[in-house]
Amino acid sequence: RLVIDEMGFLKTPDEDETSNLIWCDSAVQQEKIAELQNYQRINHFPGMGEICRKDFLARNMTKMIKSRPLDYAFVPRTWIFPAEYTQFQNYMKELKKKRKQKTFIVKPANGAMGHGISLIRNGDKLPSQDHLIVQEYIEKPFLMEGYKFDLRIYILVTSCDPLKIFLYHDGLVRMGTEKYIPPNESNLTQLYMHLTNYSVNKHNERFERDETENKGSKRSIKWFTEFLQANQHDVAKFWSDISELVVKTLIVAEPHVLHAYRMCRPGQPPGSESVCFEVLGFDILLDRKLKPWLLEVRCFFKKKEK
Repeated sequence: RLVIDEMGFLKTPDEDETSNLIWCDSAVQQEKIAELQNYQRINHFPGMGEICRKDFLARNMTKMIKSRPLDYAFVPRTWIFPAEYTQFQNYMKELKKKRKQKTFIVKPANGAMGHGISLIRNGDKLPSQDHLIVQEYIEKPFLMEGYKFDLRIYILVTSCDPLKIFLYHDGLVRMGTEKYIPPNESNLTQLYMHLTNYSVNKHNERFERDETENKGSKRSIKWFTEFLQANQHDVAKFWSDISELVVKTLIVAEPHVLHAYRMCRPGQPPGSESVCFEVLGFDILLDRKLKPWLLEVRCFFKKKEK
């Protein structure tokens, strides 16, 4: 809203099909995109759900891992329930035979804001028919002041034909609100320790609200990169690794988005200006070696206005 005001846009009081900018709070119907005039812009691409839904992202990443395992080694091993329930249970049996134990994070397939997330070390009681994502938990994260954290990286996609991506070199550092201890049977339910979601940790009395970018439970990535540099970490490599992860993830979505977009705009020549754009949030965890791991990709559905 601030950007719109600064750029001189006027918000229409009612739905206006002639608006220059159309902002939708949900996935856009393909018919809507087909009806747009060339001067209009809408804030979602069709087909982007292929990476924005947890189950679709997992399915598409699994395909890429099978064909290019080294290129997609930034995705934790994942199972989609109920389809892969048996494969997961077989994996658990293999671990048991080897006397190994791992921790897994269980999420609703189409959930958000940390709702319904749990940690497990025993899969026997997992429901076989529920729509869930089960993922290996990264047990050795890079810590900040003893706390686990993740990064919210913002991406702007302005075209799918050709694919054009802009990476914003700032964003959010979202911290847990209990000092991190590697998962064990006694702390699996301590979500303030293991989850970094703002929607979860804001309910903890230890959550620190601070307007500055270098204190509190939410900080800026600009501050974080300054911290890395001050501690002799390679900031250029950090951004290179993040960029590579982002590009490879969007390559997964690109065929789906391009096909859906061309179905909406069949007469539009390749290379023409897109009527769609999209802001995405990449949630990324760094392990103790500063390797980035993709947790999920968020589309933003907030306001319904034009």
